[in-house]
This record gives sequence, C-alpha cells and structure tokens, in this order.
Amino acid sequence: MARRPTNAAAAAAPTVTYLSASEVAKAIREAPAGPLAAVPLAAAAEYHVLGIRRGAVGEAEIHEREIDLWYVLSGRGSLVTGGTMPGAKSTGPGELRSPGIQGGAAREIGPGDVVTIAAGVPHWLSRIDTEVQYLVVKIPAAKP
Repeated sequence: MARRPTNAAAAAAPTVTYLSASEVAKAIREAPAGPLAAVPLAAAAEYHVLGIRRGAVGEAEIHEREIDLWYVLSGRGSLVTGGTMPGAKSTGPGELRSPGIQGGAAREIGPGDVVTIAAGVPHWLSRIDTEVQYLVVKIPAAKP
C-alpha cells in the first residue's frame, strides 16, 4: 500500500521543473542564431537538459563521462554512431571532437525519435535535411 509522504519527506523531495511545450519551443527558437544553438532548460546534480537547434552539420563528438539521451522534436537528418574519429582533439575534460566518423552505423532521425548514446561512443549528425530541434538530457556516467 502506498503511503503519503510526511511533511519532512515532502520537503526532502527533489525540485520539480516544469516547462510547457510552448516554453520549450520558444526557448529553442529564441536561442542565438548560428549552425548550432544550445539553451539550458533544466539542471540538477544528476542531469542537465538542453534544447538544441542544429541547422548545419557540425563536428563528431565523444563525451567520455556523459550519457546523452535525445528526444527529437522536429527536423530530419542522419545520425552516425560508433566507428572511429580520425584526428580527434580534446575540447575540454572528457570531450573530444573530430571532423567526422569513419565506420559507425547511420540511421535516419526525425520527430518523436529517442536515442541514447552511452559515454565514450562517437556520434555525429552527418546530414541535416531540415533543421533538427531536439532535447538532450546529459547524465553523468557511472564511474568504473
């Protein structure tokens, strides 16, 4: 039988962040112009939520210490995951970038798709048919 939390338990509960669909769309739409716009939507110690608007192909990337969870809101393109990133350069602690990926698996992405990318897996939007807008939840990977 479920029990209602006591006042002390309710006070210790995590903070709730609510953004309506229109607030999310507005935040992404009003992000600074450019081939890639990322706007923070919510954050806690256990995660960060970003709204992304990508209008052009960028660099391939690896996040060594973060899991990415994507939810595609609009647009279409090709996401390549896996393979290798020739000429990868560090852009910060645990972050690598490269002009592209060799090998890997390509898949078409579009509205409603959900993608999880484990820490350490190369990923790259190699083709964008129409501007892609998506939410990404960044989750710290468990330490080995």
